[in-house]
Amino acid sequence: MGTLVISGTLKAKQFWPEGRSDADTASVVVNVHDKNAFVFVNNAGKRQTTHAFENAEVVGQHGTKPVVKISKKTSVRQVTIRLQGIDAPELHYQPQVAGSGGKGLVHPFRQFLGETCANALHNLIASLGQPEIPCEVHTIVNKPSDVCDVFARVVGNVVIVMGGHRVDINQWLLREGWALPGLYNSMEKIEIKAVLNDHQTAKSSKRGLFSKNIVTGKLAAFNPKHVERKGPASFKPFSDLGPVNFPKFFRRQAERFVVGAIGGNAGADLRAFIATKKTDIALELNKFLALTGPVVGKKPRPEFKPLASFLAHGYPTGSELVFWENDSKLVKAGTNIEIKNW
Repeated sequence: MGTLVISGTLKAKQFWPEGRSDADTASVVVNVHDKNAFVFVNNAGKRQTTHAFENAEVVGQHGTKPVVKISKKTSVRQVTIRLQGIDAPELHYQPQVAGSGGKGLVHPFRQFLGETCANALHNLIASLGQPEIPCEVHTIVNKPSDVCDVFARVVGNVVIVMGGHRVDINQWLLREGWALPGLYNSMEKIEIKAVLNDHQTAKSSKRGLFSKNIVTGKLAAFNPKHVERKGPASFKPFSDLGPVNFPKFFRRQAERFVVGAIGGNAGADLRAFIATKKTDIALELNKFLALTGPVVGKKPRPEFKPLASFLAHGYPTGSELVFWENDSKLVKAGTNIEIKNW
């Protein structure tokens, strides 16, 4: 076990309203000339430059995708970061439903407060007054295949320096109330506890989403006309006000709408639809924290149950459940050979 550290830069303009990035995803530019852009630090503190992610791909349930994306026009190298431990309201979720192409049903659907939360992150980065901000991405892992999710996004925390102090963006978003906890079995228990502490700070201080009574366990109606908007030159926070469900359930609502529109099995309600998704499994937080032994692997631990079984009395808002992370594998590009060494 150790920590992978990726050094790069953040472009402020990528975040909404200037760009399209929302409050829980970011692109980090990795300098092609930086030979130490990827460093693995083991638990003994030994640092090792790694090239495990050069010419590498992630194999997951959605196909094969490169980790380091290289622009054909500019040769700029980027990695996409999924900010670990958080899930922010959606700006542009586009369901992937077989058979829906060309029917005018699939749009980048938008959740209430997605714009406000993304705008808050944009303003934080833009306040530094630089087009590109040096940053580091930290992720606690055991082997290279642990680093990315099934979409080839690096799952980690992004750290910048503001006023001479290191600021963890993930922690900032949680503490300021601009994101909800998104807990997965791939996280260390100490990481989960830190997320919950930051989340509780936002709730008790009534910051961000918790400054108004909008985060709800009662399922809000899905409006298929509520889609992505281009950011205005001047955005007023909370002008996109409305009830906020945990984003995972909003994504399932969007998918269910499309499935139903093409005559598929959309279920009698959202809970019934989620029951059809065999990879949607979870475990109560307190039970997960009490587990002993390995909590990751190709097959879910038997303690994890279908997500639908937890929805009889409402819809959790993030801190109640730990979700199972679907398996992925880092391989040499064009092969199925797993990269096992740093």
